[in-house]
Order: sequence, then C-alpha cells, then structure tokens
Amino acid sequence: FNLGESETIQLKDLIAAIENALGKQAKINELPEQPGDMPRTCADISKARKLLGYNPTTRLSDGLPRFVDWFLRSGK
Repeated sequence: FNLGESETIQLKDLIAAIENALGKQAKINELPEQPGDMPRTCADISKARKLLGYNPTTRLSDGLPRFVDWFLRSGK
C-alpha cells in the first residue's frame, strides 16, 4: 500500500507549510505544465481502511513540523 491522507492540498499550500515548518522561504522556479502532469491527485485509502483498519490520525499541519524536527535532528 502507498498510504496517504484522503484530503487534497494545493501545491502552493504544501510549499507554504514546508516553508513555515523550516522557517525558510523556498526558491520557486515555476515552469509551464509538463506532459503527464496531474492537475489533481488524491490518495484513495478505502482499500487500506477496509483490509488494514487504516485511519489517518495525524493531520499534515501537525505531522509536517514533527517530521521536519525529526529530519533536522537526525542529521540527514
């Protein structure tokens, strides 16, 4: 399974959340849409919910700062 959250987030909002968690501003180089780019994606977790009892409990707004903290402490 490739698990995710079933809620969508716009790329600009994800970038802003990462910037906020890191305390840094991203350098963004916007390019025209590329062949194969998806205008919208969303994880369908219904199969994992049914077979595994998977139910996300951590929202991106909570998990992203925790991940950044772990990542920076781990020295990766």
